[in-house]
Amino acid sequence: METFEVDVTSKKAKALLEQLQGLGIITMRRKKVRSLAEVMADIRSKVKHPLTQDEVMAEIKAARRSRKRNAAASRKPQARR
Repeated sequence: METFEVDVTSKKAKALLEQLQGLGIITMRRKKVRSLAEVMADIRSKVKHPLTQDEVMAEIKAARRSRKRNAAASRKPQARR
């Protein structure tokens, strides 16, 4: 048995697949799609120690310093006129 993921774009294609399923040639099952709220709740449930406001600000400042350093290093020196 092989498994495929198919995006059905027309009603005719869906009807064909349903006919094949009715004949017992294929089986179909809907893909479960989680909502954004479910994904966020899942992520939040895995956090053991939430960051404090100070820790968040420290992370932001470190990222900005790093980005600033990388931008300065990649900048070409300008020719004097």
